[in-house]
Amino acid sequence: MIRKYLRYLIFFIPVLLLGNQLYGQILATDESKIFNPLTDDITKRLPSIRVLIDSAVANSPSVKYEEVKADYYYYEQLSQERYWMEHFSFNLDWNWGIWNFHDTQSSSISQNFWVDLNSLRDNFAVGFYIRFPLASIVDRQNRIAKQKKWQELSFVQREINRQFVVRQVIEAYDMMIQWQNYIRIYNDYRKFTMIQMQMAQNQFLNGEITTAEYTRLKEIQTRGDIEYQQAVAEFSKNYRFLEILTGINFNLINVLR
Repeated sequence: MIRKYLRYLIFFIPVLLLGNQLYGQILATDESKIFNPLTDDITKRLPSIRVLIDSAVANSPSVKYEEVKADYYYYEQLSQERYWMEHFSFNLDWNWGIWNFHDTQSSSISQNFWVDLNSLRDNFAVGFYIRFPLASIVDRQNRIAKQKKWQELSFVQREINRQFVVRQVIEAYDMMIQWQNYIRIYNDYRKFTMIQMQMAQNQFLNGEITTAEYTRLKEIQTRGDIEYQQAVAEFSKNYRFLEILTGINFNLINVLR
């Protein structure tokens, strides 16, 4: 019986050691993904602003749309350049068939008689023609130039959309940093109001302050809590918005410890 327990113990000791090692690795990995706005710096945990901008531009549907539209106008330009070929035509026709003819003829001299004819025909025709309307010749360069201008318009609109995306990324990035600073400020303010409220509560119980003063201090504490929660919400909103713009999952778990 003792040997049996020893065998079990020898078997489970490596398993327990390996399990503790894996658990430690998991905790270490999770700790690397945890971001605390009160102590960590968001700029140290995200890619550089240049990388974020490049990723946002590459991920922008509006920029991609103008690129696709420019390609479409380029192919339209090729069609206009080749449009003159539509005025050339080459026809090749071949017909084969059997025709049966039935006819009845009568005469005052002779009786009625039938005529039955059978015809076999094989037709073959080749044709080529050129038809050049004057407008196609005169207006050809103008139509090509218009398609080129449409491409230029798409390129300009693409640059406008790109600059708009860049501005969005910069604004979201700066606002995220700003609201992280607000979180720290409002957190200190909230702690101060909590201490002040504890003192006011003792003073109110001892009759040292009036109900109005106690209510005023309570409102200050409540306003501090609200401002702190608003700062956290704004920080998280800009963080998520930046993820959507760039198409990158930063994989940071926002934990306020």
